[in-house]
Amino acid sequence: MPSHAPVPSFIVDERLVGAQLKVVVNGDGYKNREVIISIAKSEGVVSIRHYVYTTSKGLFPEWVSSKSPNPTRDNGLLMVVKGEHCGKYVRRIHHRYHEDNGNKQAFVMLAVVKKVDGAADTLTGEQFELGPDSLCLAFETNEDKKLNANLMNSLREDARKRR
Repeated sequence: MPSHAPVPSFIVDERLVGAQLKVVVNGDGYKNREVIISIAKSEGVVSIRHYVYTTSKGLFPEWVSSKSPNPTRDNGLLMVVKGEHCGKYVRRIHHRYHEDNGNKQAFVMLAVVKKVDGAADTLTGEQFELGPDSLCLAFETNEDKKLNANLMNSLREDARKRR
């Protein structure tokens, strides 16, 4: 029986179907290449699609690694790719550090948003904290970035005051 690389569970989770994510691909001529993928489901099977112009190419899950955010700087659209909140779109409010046995780890304070193409996202009111390894950068058009530029300002200002 041939050995296979472990399949990253985040990429084949049905809760991610419909998402467009920024990932790193290693395989089929790609070497540490950042690309945008779409998670699709066809005939009961979750697949990873990479679109180049009008052509779609399937990617094996073992080639794909999550592009985790920088917990101190990435303020764009993110998606939770692991755990109970998997499949939720979120935006960074703030970050904090936690030290455990000399190991300093960053946590990202997040607000859940309802993504609306062509309009500003809506805050749902739900908030939680996760490590950056549970998150992946999500694709957002330049127009959507502009529409959401000020969405998090009040939450970020409140978080700064509480520090």
